Amino acid sequence: MISGPYPVTGVRPGLAAELGSLWTAVTRADGAVGFAPDAPEADIRAAAVALVEDVRAGRQHLIALDADGTLAGTVFLRRGDRPVILHRADVLKLMVHPDLQGRGWGKALLDAAVAHATELGLEQLLLSTRGGTSLPAFYVKQGWTQVGLFPDALRIGPDDLRDEHWFQLRLS
Repeated sequence: MISGPYPVTGVRPGLAAELGSLWTAVTRADGAVGFAPDAPEADIRAAAVALVEDVRAGRQHLIALDADGTLAGTVFLRRGDRPVILHRADVLKLMVHPDLQGRGWGKALLDAAVAHATELGLEQLLLSTRGGTSLPAFYVKQGWTQVGLFPDALRIGPDDLRDEHWFQLRLS
């Protein structure tokens, strides 16, 4: 049974381990979530622990999707941390477990993040994504505006450089 997406208001026990498992599965499926497909699992799990600590400390907001009581999808909002950028947030780690992809859960998570950002009074959202995937077209279809492109910014493998696409969504 699927529940969510919903904003996480408290960090439940085992959340970092669940996030590490999800993040590893998405990474191994060549998901564009910050790691190359062959990244060491220990590195991914360490990043998951740090990310959950950011949620616990209030530095990031987590929107989650559960399947049978286990974390199956995420998107994070990291609000600007200086006076000149307090009106915006970065959208990070939009992930859906590979077994659930293609069913609209990514869009549902993104829509929930936009709704949550609006409730927080934010005016803009920013995100970046890996080129050479269907993701840039996905974000355009969702109404985001591409505001930048960094050629060859991401090294996925020894001979695999990808562009990084930057997008903005105005919430007002």
